[in-house]
Amino acid sequence: MSTPTLVTAQGARNITDLPKALLLDFGGVIVASEKPNGWQRVVAEAIVDLAGAAAVPPIDRICADVTAGAVAAGQWRNAMSRPLRPAELAQTTFVMDFIAADWTESQRSAISPHVAAISYRVSTAKERRTLRPGIRELLGFCRENGIPVAIVSNALSGQVHRDFLAEEGLSDAFSAEIYSDEAGVRKPNPDFMLMGCEAVNMPPEDCWYVGDHLDRDVLCGTRAGIGRNVLMPSPHAATHPEVFGIEADLITDTPASLLDLMKEISDDLR
Repeated sequence: MSTPTLVTAQGARNITDLPKALLLDFGGVIVASEKPNGWQRVVAEAIVDLAGAAAVPPIDRICADVTAGAVAAGQWRNAMSRPLRPAELAQTTFVMDFIAADWTESQRSAISPHVAAISYRVSTAKERRTLRPGIRELLGFCRENGIPVAIVSNALSGQVHRDFLAEEGLSDAFSAEIYSDEAGVRKPNPDFMLMGCEAVNMPPEDCWYVGDHLDRDVLCGTRAGIGRNVLMPSPHAATHPEVFGIEADLITDTPASLLDLMKEISDDLR
């Protein structure tokens, strides 16, 4: 296998064509995330507010179950990096089976109408998100050069991502936002990546996909026949399973570095 190219501010000399469309992961590429301390209690308090204190277990028990559920869901997601076409973990399954599996039937019934709201609260509380360096400029370059951009991202609650981008004034930068909880499938399922290609009306070989992990992102792009798979490791990223026989075509540290490469290619093409 060829050695992936580390993209620096000076760019990579062996890449000569711009993508006709760019597909991006959300976490790790558009945003960097840190896990704040005490996020489980924030979620537990939200559950109490939604269902009423008398209808659910004591808050310390809810905190423990939210913690256990998040750990179990993470292990499940790691395991789903292996199958060819994994489905996404439904919000109902996450809340009712990963968090509230051992609650009484009345307690489970009390939170059942609030599955989407609880999932949303988990996603907002568990990660503190900030835009990665250069992402605004990268999106601006793509807009100026007629390169459509779509998001293809695993998510417990894609609505959280949509709301974040709206708050940052970036919603219009994307031709489409495709999230696994809404699509029902998750990376590395190649069908999910092909949804992104269809959204930008380009064949996979004309697209670049940028993600922060080999096991979800590069593997999915490789399975889908993406033209170039770009690995952008993110600070504070969780450890994921090893993937054997799969390598990225390019490795870059930030959107700013990828933009430098694309600008260099653009200059050479003039």
